[in-house]
Amino acid sequence: MPIHIDPLSRRRFLHRTSILSLATTATCLSAAEERYENWALLSDTHIAANPSETTGMGVTMAGNLKRVVAEVLKEKDSLSGVIVDGDCAYIDGQPEDYSTLASLLSPLEEAGLPIHFTLGNHDDRDVFYGAYKSRAGSSPVASKHCTIIETAHADLILLDSLRFVNKVEGEIGEEQLQWITARLKENPDRPAILIGHHYPQVVRTDVIPGEKKIPISGLIDSEEFLKTIADHPSAKAYIYGHSHNWTVKKDKAGIHQINLPPTAYVFDQSRPNGWVKATIGKNGMTLKLNALDPSHGQNGEMHTLEWRS
Repeated sequence: MPIHIDPLSRRRFLHRTSILSLATTATCLSAAEERYENWALLSDTHIAANPSETTGMGVTMAGNLKRVVAEVLKEKDSLSGVIVDGDCAYIDGQPEDYSTLASLLSPLEEAGLPIHFTLGNHDDRDVFYGAYKSRAGSSPVASKHCTIIETAHADLILLDSLRFVNKVEGEIGEEQLQWITARLKENPDRPAILIGHHYPQVVRTDVIPGEKKIPISGLIDSEEFLKTIADHPSAKAYIYGHSHNWTVKKDKAGIHQINLPPTAYVFDQSRPNGWVKATIGKNGMTLKLNALDPSHGQNGEMHTLEWRS
């Protein structure tokens, strides 16, 4: 039952039976003549029930999200929508966390911007659904919160990597992997951008010294997931959060891996927090970092990604 906040006033989406739409596939209606499509990408909002909640690092998560929302609103006329890529809630996905999150995001809804969510390890799937129980719908994978947004130039495949609430590791899972495979096979000529919360983490057991094991904090089925998307040329990029560490790289299969910055806090104080504007075209995507600290050396950083053939 993927949840989309899809305002009736927005004309870029086909299905609009309610303001909070829970459709299996959200179809983005960009005019054919439009060359590019812009999306605001947020991750790791970590919103607590109390909007004044502050971390030990002195960061007020709600305050940061308010600032990001204000920045996104300045560009609303150029945006097709907003994606919040998991860890929406602070620690373990309490009902009041999602109520506060909804309140903080409401200016985007009022401005007519559709909002789409993925879930992370600090979310609770059942509680998240419970907040919107009167608008429950079906999901292509019964146990997961996943969906597809069809845009003018690419399919945005939103994944659910939540394994256990408030346990760090994530999992795509066999059923969701099968769904991804089927979708990529059905649409071999449509570029696909996959979006989930957890990062890939392939552990080489041959280099672990002695009996020491490397803990898994990313996807426990990273190898299976990476092989699945590598085997389908239509898969062009994987966007994730989780590590609170903005990076852009390309793997050996030519798939772009984008680690979004958090809107909340960073673990390394030298790293930026904020949001990313993604501009999607026929043959690639451009990313622009919007750091909350305008004096940060990476603020305004641009990455131009070309799709693999």
